[in-house]
Formats: sequence, structure tokens, C-alpha cells
Amino acid sequence: MEETNDAAGYEVSLPIFEGPMDLLLHLVTKNRIDIHDIPIHEITDQYLEYLRQAEAFDLNLGSSFFAMAATLLLIKSRILLPKRRQEEDGGDEDPRQELARSLEEFKRMKEMRQMLEDLLAREAPHRMREPSELKASVFTGRIPVERLTAAFFSLLDEKEEEETRVMPAEEVTFDEQAESLRGYLRGGGWRPMRDFFRRQKSRLALAVALVALLELIRLGEVEADEAAGGLVLRARR
Repeated sequence: MEETNDAAGYEVSLPIFEGPMDLLLHLVTKNRIDIHDIPIHEITDQYLEYLRQAEAFDLNLGSSFFAMAATLLLIKSRILLPKRRQEEDGGDEDPRQELARSLEEFKRMKEMRQMLEDLLAREAPHRMREPSELKASVFTGRIPVERLTAAFFSLLDEKEEEETRVMPAEEVTFDEQAESLRGYLRGGGWRPMRDFFRRQKSRLALAVALVALLELIRLGEVEADEAAGGLVLRARR
């Protein structure tokens, strides 16, 4: 989606971004920059220029855009410090590396989201209308892929809003998330899927949790159903 303005006799195009990380990734990609070697002065200037243009177009930008602008300016100021002062203030690590790690995580999440959306688009011509059982309190048939992905992406968006600051490095494994899900379902009975996803502390953990859930469903360890309150899970006996 783009905003246009032809008041001066020509058209100017301004892309719309979902959030500050989306804008940063666009700038890095457009300039063909290595994520681990970001020219912070150049990127900060381009980021601030986008905010100025957005203001001219009267676009409503969330507070997270301005929080990221403050983060970029802070990193830029740290880069300008003498090397000895940088070491005193923040240790030996390049102050750009936390930003690079966050951008890498966001890029992985965006690619995963695009893959899921492409998969749904390819399957769309082969899917039939959802059965009437969906209107009942419990759906006894197969859970539509759209329902599962919609629940996942609603929580993914919540995590994106929470993670307005630059995040430290994080390692999340499939085995850990699979065991966490088994523990969540231990004891029997149906449990809300949303509660398990809400336990995840980051978008990366949430994505790996989704992969673990899909794999355990495929292996027959977990089954999913739909109740009045939403999607539910339980361990197969």
C-alpha cells in the first residue's frame, strides 16, 4: 500500500510499513547492506527522512516508529564516541549487533509468514466450504488451516507490538518447544491452544512453538479441535 501526493504537479510514492522493523529491513534490503555491518549513520538518516515524509503525508505512525528512531540515534551517538569510551559504556560488542540480531529475527518471521500465506493461497482452489459443524459448540471434523494460522498471526502481531525495543540474542530449539507442549498437555483433557502460545516470550519462540505443534499433530501425539472458546488441544491417549 502506498500514499501519493500530486499537489506539486507530479506523483510521489511513499510505501506503508507494518512497523519500525519492517521499515528498517526495507532500507537494509534497498541499499544492499549486510545486516551485520549496517552503516548506522546512513540508515538513521534515511529512517528519519521517512518519518519526515510520513508527517508531510499526514500518516498515522505508531509510537514504536519513534521509539526505534530514538534507538537508532542512541546507537549512532555510541558509534561516534571514542573507542575507549565505547568499551566503558557498553563492553566490547559493536552497538549495532543487537539491532542486527533483531533484524535477522524479524526477517525470519516475515519469510515464515510469507511461506504460510503462499501455502494457503496455493491450497485455496482445492478447499471446499467449511462444514456446518463449525456452528456447533464443538467441531468434530478437521480444523481448517486458516483457523490455526489466524490464531497464530494474531498472537504474532501482539508480540511485535510488545517488542518495540531491540532484543538480545535468543536461542529456541524445536525439542524444547515440543517438550514444553507435551508438559502443557500432560494430565489429559482439552487445553486452550492460545494459552500455550501466550506462554512464549518472543516472536521467535512463538514461531518454533507453532512448528512443534504442527509436527506433534502430524505424528499423532496431539489432536486439535474447536470449542466455543476457540481452538483447543489435547494429548492423544
